[in-house]
This record gives sequence, C-alpha cells and structure tokens, in this order.
Amino acid sequence: MIDDLVDRESIVKYIQERQNADGGYTFCRGAESNAQDTYYAIETLRLLGVQPRNVNRTVTFMQSLQHADGGFDSVKVAYYVTTVLSRLRAELTKPIVSFVESLKSLIDKFNDREVYVEASSEFETLYYTVELLKNHGSLRNAVHLQKHLFEMQNSDGSFGDKRFSRIASTFYALKILKLLGYDVKRLHGVLRWIRQCEVPSGGFTAEPKTSPTFMVLGDTYYGVMALKVLNERCRYPKETLELIAKFQNPNGGFRRSIFLGISDFESTYQAVSVIKELLQQM
Repeated sequence: MIDDLVDRESIVKYIQERQNADGGYTFCRGAESNAQDTYYAIETLRLLGVQPRNVNRTVTFMQSLQHADGGFDSVKVAYYVTTVLSRLRAELTKPIVSFVESLKSLIDKFNDREVYVEASSEFETLYYTVELLKNHGSLRNAVHLQKHLFEMQNSDGSFGDKRFSRIASTFYALKILKLLGYDVKRLHGVLRWIRQCEVPSGGFTAEPKTSPTFMVLGDTYYGVMALKVLNERCRYPKETLELIAKFQNPNGGFRRSIFLGISDFESTYQAVSVIKELLQQM
C-alpha cells in the first residue's frame, strides 16, 4: 500500500490546494495556471485513484490553451492539453489536424533543432511529437526515424548526448522506438547499461559510475520506467521505495533533490509513478 510508504493524504491535499479558480493548477500558490502543472496534477490524482475537483473548469481551462487556428504554443502544451482532456473524457473545441500535420516536418529535422537548455533530454519533444502523431494523425517514415535514433546510440548501449541526463534520453529513445513498433527487447546493450545505473542502496544515477550522493528523483524515475518499457523489474525495489519516501516534503509534495528544495508537480508525479510501479512488482 502506498500509505505505508508516504503520506498519501498530504499528496492529495498538496495538489488540491494548488488548483486555481479557473480549474487549472500551478505548483506554486498565487501563480497562473499552466498546462504542464495541470497535466501532472491530473495524472498524479489518477495514479492515486482520486477524482479531480472542478472537472468542468479544468476542461474549459485546457480547451482555452488551443489557438483559434487549432494550434498550440508548443508540442508539449499540445500533448498536455490533449492528454488531460482525454483523461477527463472531454474533447478539443477546434480541429487539430493541421497542427498535427505540421509536426511531421519536425520529425524529419529533429537532429537539426536546438534543444531547450532545461529539457531533460534532446528526445523529450520528439517523444511528445510521436505520441501526438500516433494518437491524432499518422506516422510516416517510421524506419527513417528509427535510423536517426540509432545514429544517436552510444557504444555502451545508451542513447543521447553528454549534455543531457543520458538515462532520461535512453528512456525517451526506448519509448519512441516502442511507439514506432520496434522490438525493444532486442536492445540487450541498453538493458546492460541501465543495470549499471541501478544503485544497490536504492535508485538510479544518470550514468554508470556516477556518485549516488547527489542523486535526483528524475533519474530514478527514468531508470524504473525504462526498465518497464523493456518489461524488466527493478533489482532493488524495497531500497528504491525507501529512497523515494525521503524526497517528500512536509507539505505533501516531492522535491527534485534528496537534500532540499521546494515541492513541484513533476517531481510529485515521478515519485508516485515509481511507487505505484514498484509496489506492483513486489
């Protein structure tokens, strides 16, 4: 039970108290609602089996983030909006066909695009793009995209550039390849590399041979979920669950660092996701 590990009620309260009057959410009280925090709030409540409050307002808020021409501010916003509306059994108010069609050019040129400095991975936006195309349009040149991804695979089996957390990039690469219909179980080198990031005392590091002293929550999330994509189990579930519990703040939310930091919705979602996954494995 999740209640045996962390304070579930305080997680729910933390999220609910940060819902604004417009139905959207923000991890910081007093700030404007935004698509990302609303997405993580709804997804976390879903994992906890809690019905969101003011659903109609949330639907209206997310619908308002679509432009008059059917577009969105970014691929990520489009993904957050469409996913939340799907969870809440609602629909967009405008057609998304033209926006989705425009994403196909991003796939053809993804190697040439600059990556936002705070992105967890150079594949993050590509993953959202592929998800949107698969759910709302059509994927073409899947083999071509697979080829580009494998060109960014390292000799040790991992994916991604040194500038980013390679466990995050490896996770997103695996998710994309699976969406494209590739049999990821064939990637034995990837599995060996992920196992080297697994820490016996609990959690995952961004790369092998990295000190776990300053471990961040995101790396453990990406490690556990990458194993899930490969249909593999975490070797140290009990230790990892005990580690995750240490990231919870008194206000119920979870922080990125084990030592200090404010709670945020993304970290809270990652923590709850890992807990749910590992409890199923035990």
